[in-house]
Amino acid sequence: MNLFKKNNTRSLSLSKGLVAVTMSSALMLAACGDDSSSSSTAPESNSDNAKKYGLAFMTDKSMLVGTGSLSEKQGDLVKDFIEASNSGGITYSDGSLYLVSVDEAMTSTLSRYELDEEGNLPEKPAATTKFEGTGAMMVKFADKNKLYVNQTFANSIVAVDAKTLKTTATIDLSEYLEDGAQMIGPGSSVIRDGKLFLSMGQLVDAQSMIGGPQASVAVIDVKTDKVEKVINSSLVSAVGVYDDMNNTMSFVDEDGDVYFYAPAAMGWMEGYEEGWIRIKKGETEFDKDWVFHLHDAAYDGEKSNENYLMTGGTYLGKGKFLGFFGHFADPSNFYAYEWNFVVIDLKKKTVEKIPGLAPTIPWFAPSIHLDTDGTAFIGHADEKSGAIYRYDVESGKLTKEMDVTTGTAYYIVPVVEYYLDIK
Repeated sequence: MNLFKKNNTRSLSLSKGLVAVTMSSALMLAACGDDSSSSSTAPESNSDNAKKYGLAFMTDKSMLVGTGSLSEKQGDLVKDFIEASNSGGITYSDGSLYLVSVDEAMTSTLSRYELDEEGNLPEKPAATTKFEGTGAMMVKFADKNKLYVNQTFANSIVAVDAKTLKTTATIDLSEYLEDGAQMIGPGSSVIRDGKLFLSMGQLVDAQSMIGGPQASVAVIDVKTDKVEKVINSSLVSAVGVYDDMNNTMSFVDEDGDVYFYAPAAMGWMEGYEEGWIRIKKGETEFDKDWVFHLHDAAYDGEKSNENYLMTGGTYLGKGKFLGFFGHFADPSNFYAYEWNFVVIDLKKKTVEKIPGLAPTIPWFAPSIHLDTDGTAFIGHADEKSGAIYRYDVESGKLTKEMDVTTGTAYYIVPVVEYYLDIK
């Protein structure tokens, strides 16, 4: 059975809970500890890592945010962390850690914390700003002086001074609202050749976060903040929705090609197609001859499957993307430990499970981060325990970096300038 072909509109009755979960990938039940006991092969341990990272751990009441080495004892480390809403995320740029925190009214607070010489997070931010009722979850740096704030429940995005956090421009997208859509719903974005490629969800049901039946992307000049054009593709449904601070549903590869992923309303809308589509190097239109539907991919040697990537991951290079794979057999259960970490090969169009990790819940997308050496971090938890692992796609080696005993590892961000896309 192909989950994406089911006639299922039950999403419309899940509205309030779904909005909170999908837009932030948060509001999870706390899961903690070491998960190696449930793995068939225990990953190797690594205790020699004094490099500092921006870290966020989710609990059922808050998100604990700070910096630290992965060699430290996590339970002691988080005692000095600040508390924020458990809907939000972090990123780093130019000596500062940026925190987005979203409350129940969907009002977002963006804060910039200047790290001290030792890389520690101060108690109070150097600058802060609010976005009222728009559920702003994602930021995208144009450079160290400018960032964009993507407001989930809005018809615009905002350009912000990266130091003062004052708004420098508002890019109105309302004229590009498609027939049947309630709002634009800006999502994932990438920057290439001085242009911001911004996904527009075209939400046909904003309350339940259901995007439109086709891909919609605005091409925006970064210098002028002007929309050059809007491009569409009928190969998949809305791209870039259900995303977070990682912008995990879009990336630019080493060849300069732009990729966007469509989750097909999590398989709940008849006729919606999921999959990856691309914009080739030097182009500003979608490639009409290329699409990768994950439910058609070979999975661990099988020619067909009933799974799909939801909202998580990071591009590892050489056509490989680390993310989640699974499906919602019961769409009302967001906390089932049934999802696997996988490596998706966009060139070979295959999906392979990472061995040694027990299945987890689907809302761990932000826990997948790329480190500066090309390896990836995985914040993992199952019903018994949790930890932070490092995965090397070249060797297939999985190494435990930290046991997690308080909350769940959510963001593991290198404190370096790694946020810029290929230019």
